[in-house]
Amino acid sequence: MTRLGIAALLLAMAAAPAWAQEEGDDGGAEERSYRLFGTWNVTYEDNQTNEDQDEAYQKFKSLLNLNLVWWRMSAGVQLEYLDWSDPELVDPGDLDRLREGFELRKYWIEYLSDPFDARLGTFFTSFGHGMTLYVQKNDVVGYDEPIHGGTATVQLGRFELTALGGEVTEPLLSNRFGREFEDTVWGTAARVELPADLYLGGSLVGAELQSTLPNQPDDEVDAWSVEAGGMEVASVLDVHAEWSEISKTERGRRETGHGGYLALSSTLGPVTLLGEYKDYWNFEYRYNNPPTAGSNLEQYEHSDVKGPRLMVTGDIVATGTRLWGSVGDFNTHRSEDSAGGAEGDRQLEWYAGVEETAGFLYLEASYFNRDWRERGISEEHIIADAHIATLGGRGDISFGYDSRREDFSFASSVLDRSYVGFSLSPYGSVTARWAREDRSTVGAEDFWGGEVEFFPIRAITLGLFVGSDPGGLVCSGGQCRIEPPFEGLRAKFAWRF
Repeated sequence: MTRLGIAALLLAMAAAPAWAQEEGDDGGAEERSYRLFGTWNVTYEDNQTNEDQDEAYQKFKSLLNLNLVWWRMSAGVQLEYLDWSDPELVDPGDLDRLREGFELRKYWIEYLSDPFDARLGTFFTSFGHGMTLYVQKNDVVGYDEPIHGGTATVQLGRFELTALGGEVTEPLLSNRFGREFEDTVWGTAARVELPADLYLGGSLVGAELQSTLPNQPDDEVDAWSVEAGGMEVASVLDVHAEWSEISKTERGRRETGHGGYLALSSTLGPVTLLGEYKDYWNFEYRYNNPPTAGSNLEQYEHSDVKGPRLMVTGDIVATGTRLWGSVGDFNTHRSEDSAGGAEGDRQLEWYAGVEETAGFLYLEASYFNRDWRERGISEEHIIADAHIATLGGRGDISFGYDSRREDFSFASSVLDRSYVGFSLSPYGSVTARWAREDRSTVGAEDFWGGEVEFFPIRAITLGLFVGSDPGGLVCSGGQCRIEPPFEGLRAKFAWRF
């Protein structure tokens, strides 16, 4: 059965009881009422990034979401339509470039109750805080590839058991090789709540991954983890500990690895202390994302790293101020007698930030610094955002600055961004953007752009961007990708109904 047929069947199964309710006795209708809602997002791009104007291309994308909720059941579909004026000219960094025409992106039917939850179709999930399995939607970096299959959870008192299985594809890998990888994952996770706010759990995951090389057998991954912890242990300490081991078979070669993570936190008045220790060795595969207390906006390696981190957060309620700072010292498991003869890969990292809310002013600023000692690489990242409320709170003047710098032993790269904007509720906003990319080997380049958003009614957004953007590294929640540069026009329409 095709995806479209599956979606129609799932919607019919979910809608049938609701239609029967309208035609039958209306007793209990208030308790079992239903609603249909959704969104429709349309974007159009005229991409002029290539300096040769004959190489320009246009992109049209429509994304329709429909959701039906009735009693303890819900169902939904997401239908996408993509059209390219010339697919051969599409930027390789565009995560949509492998698709064209109509495609059923998501479809599901779900049942929720106190002892039992089940979902058939597409879904996102994670096991072991991301150590054994992590497949989640991430709008910031453009990840939106769910698992196609089914999942169910049973909860009996303090005990919870989850099982899942299905097919999934990794967006960055597919984009890199120009073809979709149909991987299979399955797994189970259990957790039991113990007295005194303690818990114990674990997970087991298996995967068959299509090889990146043609005409090769699937790679295999088996991973398991155990976890334990508690809230307010001895009335002052929150604890989480987890250990995981992984076995990977690639082209007939078997490798093993492990992941260990410990986090301790305590709140003393306005101050919160968080300490973590992570120990990851040969621990990466396509569908895991191990935990870290590092900055949400930076890139972290999980294949080979070990070391501690301390983070301190303070809240000054009287002034509406929040301060935070973190320092970490990490290395690898390598030594002088390891492959390549490298003696570790030490990295020293620290960052600090402030958030201030005072009357009409909101300010957030942060500084990040990381030195790779053996590599001779240093990274800096400065971010500042300020908002000033005007016109009795209906208006908002905003300023922003974002600077990312990398220094190598032989070259350097600096990307500066800034913007200024004004929004007026409930009508819309106007924003001007500027960026400069300065690479020591090729020189500097400026990028200018302007964006307008208009809300004709509360449920509809119209947007238009004209200009250029350098792209670059974008990170969120431990996931990162390089966005391609853009020059041209981008229009959007969004409707919530």
